Amino acid sequence: MFTTTHLKLVVAAASAAATLATAAPAHASYGWPLKPFHQQHPVRGYFGDPRIGGHDNESKSFHFGIDISAPNGTAVYATLDGVASRNSRHPDVVMVSNGAGTVHEYWHVIPAVAPGSRVVAYRTVVGHIEKPWAHVHFSEAEGGLYVNPLRVGALAPYTDDTRPTIHTISFERDGRGVGSRVSGTIEIVTEAWDTTPLEVPAPWSDLPVAPALVEWRLEGHRGLASSSWHVAADFRYALPTLAYSSLYTTWTRQNHAHRLGRYRYALARGLDTRSLPDGRYRVVVLVRDTRGNERIAHRDLTVANGV
Repeated sequence: MFTTTHLKLVVAAASAAATLATAAPAHASYGWPLKPFHQQHPVRGYFGDPRIGGHDNESKSFHFGIDISAPNGTAVYATLDGVASRNSRHPDVVMVSNGAGTVHEYWHVIPAVAPGSRVVAYRTVVGHIEKPWAHVHFSEAEGGLYVNPLRVGALAPYTDDTRPTIHTISFERDGRGVGSRVSGTIEIVTEAWDTTPLEVPAPWSDLPVAPALVEWRLEGHRGLASSSWHVAADFRYALPTLAYSSLYTTWTRQNHAHRLGRYRYALARGLDTRSLPDGRYRVVVLVRDTRGNERIAHRDLTVANGV
């Protein structure tokens, strides 16, 4: 019988649940930082999206908030009662702390409140969206840990009935496909993304965003399946504690205006197929968003080390 004990591999992005950030504590939901506060606004950047920059693109990180689209100059309101402060490294950031471990951050704004000012949710304008950003980056931190504002019970109202997309499942070496008949050591990669529930204004329309969860499993020949799913990426609550390069793999790129990003997730790195009996297998991938919409896809492979 095929079991997961046959897998002598490095499972990318979370071979054990302990490597993932813990779930965010439950807090009362809050409204949007833009008027109307109790109406959903278009979001063009999701929690966990790849962010790549710097000379030769050497700076790579996870997006630690969401980007809410709005025209330059739009007033941005506090979503939390508390005290305002500034980010010493970024003058276009206003932070509001409630003194109990919760901090809301508003990036790419021209500040309208002085450090130390008391602010009132939905009454105090903390800033105006700075040109040319055309969005406010909104972040929520709980106890110093960034958490997903689009998780259930947080930013509201937020509804989403779109299903994520699984574009490809590939077997690779050094970023190049090796086909479905494999031997030796390989990587398993999926290219997948989510779709925004509201249309985002151009030039950022129709671009991919990160799904909240990517899982996979390897099913054995004769229908015998591995005992559990492996988590490749989990942005449902908080950012992974893993390094960016352990989750996103070669050829990943972030979105730019009028240019699609590519979201390529490493499912397994260094899978030694010689630890598996020769035969046919199936890789099954599941992708899900924060509202439970999901898609499942599979691809068959043949392990042929003895041929």
